[in-house]
Amino acid sequence: MSIFEDEPRSNPSALYGRAGAGNSASGPTVALDKLLAVFLLIGVFSVSWHIARPGDVNFTISDAAFLVVILGLVGTSRLNLAPMGGLSPAWLFSLTIMLGTLFVSTLINGEITRWLIVAVQYSFAYLLLPMMFASFGHKTLQHCVVFYVLGVTFSQAVGNIANIFFDYADTAPYLGNNFITGMGRLGAFSGNANNNSAMAGFALVFLFYVVSHRLMNPLLSLVCAVFLLWGLLSSASFGGFVICLSASALVMLVRWPQKAIFALLAVVAFGVFYISSGLPLPAPFEQRVLGALSGGGLEEAGTFTGRMELAEEAWRIAGDTLVIGLGADSFRVISMHQAPVHVFPLLLLTEAGLLGLVAFVGLLGLMWFQALSGMSKDPNRGIICVGVLLIFSLFTLTVPHMYARLWLAPVFLALLTCLKAEPVKPGSLPRDRYMRQYAEQRRQTAVLEMPR
Repeated sequence: MSIFEDEPRSNPSALYGRAGAGNSASGPTVALDKLLAVFLLIGVFSVSWHIARPGDVNFTISDAAFLVVILGLVGTSRLNLAPMGGLSPAWLFSLTIMLGTLFVSTLINGEITRWLIVAVQYSFAYLLLPMMFASFGHKTLQHCVVFYVLGVTFSQAVGNIANIFFDYADTAPYLGNNFITGMGRLGAFSGNANNNSAMAGFALVFLFYVVSHRLMNPLLSLVCAVFLLWGLLSSASFGGFVICLSASALVMLVRWPQKAIFALLAVVAFGVFYISSGLPLPAPFEQRVLGALSGGGLEEAGTFTGRMELAEEAWRIAGDTLVIGLGADSFRVISMHQAPVHVFPLLLLTEAGLLGLVAFVGLLGLMWFQALSGMSKDPNRGIICVGVLLIFSLFTLTVPHMYARLWLAPVFLALLTCLKAEPVKPGSLPRDRYMRQYAEQRRQTAVLEMPR
């Protein structure tokens, strides 16, 4: 059985949005369509693999695949320049203000070369990435959702299996310090335990969409769910665990309101039974997360206290950076802890100033407006966007700059897949159903009137 239903291959416009609708289905065009679709799926499959890059350069295998797709779309004039529809001008304006304030602050207080690097990263993640996704048709984007779930699942599977046989000393020389951390937490291919919990959460929310649309074999869906949940536990992130399970529970309650209560109770009962029976759990999860949940206080959650100290320091500094910030990547230079504050809005407030923060809030607000508008039209599809955005929004309070594609790809993939009008299947229109019913009634009448 195939993982997902094959997409029609004879019409290039099935792969792309209206930008490609007018192109003829010539041989070279069809071949290019297939090639770009393959690179797109490769990029989505590996987008959460942040360690798949040369050294410390923030350019991954996934970025390379996406760049091929973008160049192909630009070369054939198919890149969708309005990925947010009617909100695209407001989106571009907000992004320009955010990068502009960061530029002015860096020009005065920082190193301009650092701003160039940061600006390229933000432009790629917040502008080119949504343009790229918006240039493809609905069926191709559904395939991307499946490949995203499979890519994150593969990361969790490899990480958890490696965690059984190896430890930090074995994997660090080859896969970096955070594939498996010193205390045994799982960062997997995302290269960070906290980020890895978010990737598992994104994939779990997408898995609800995959299951409801029957895009994947049910047995494979179950295998993915097991590895994703175990990866979430192995990451041993208190915030990630609470955020991702809350988002998943919200999606379940909206999509299946009657079944969700029983399902959540069953999950809680199974969890209590599993823990009380003494069956194994990842040791870091027991130490960091269960300790905090059982009443030990947030101090049990590891670095919470240290991050609060960074946040308090950033809040004190912010009083002097409301108009002109410190400049791109300058907070860690002047901080007494020599580290960036792991609260993105605070980091932006100190490095870009108040106007830069307002611009980012504008970007976030536009995404939420799209998600909530879509949910008002179709709650079953819109709630997937809300679940993904909930994880993204809450994680802005736990990480520094958010221009890595592993944060933005699932957000734009959700907004552009779940809110895009689905193709009408034959027989789904009211007239089609009426004609079928009418024909069936005529057939039954003819049978009854036949001479006996």
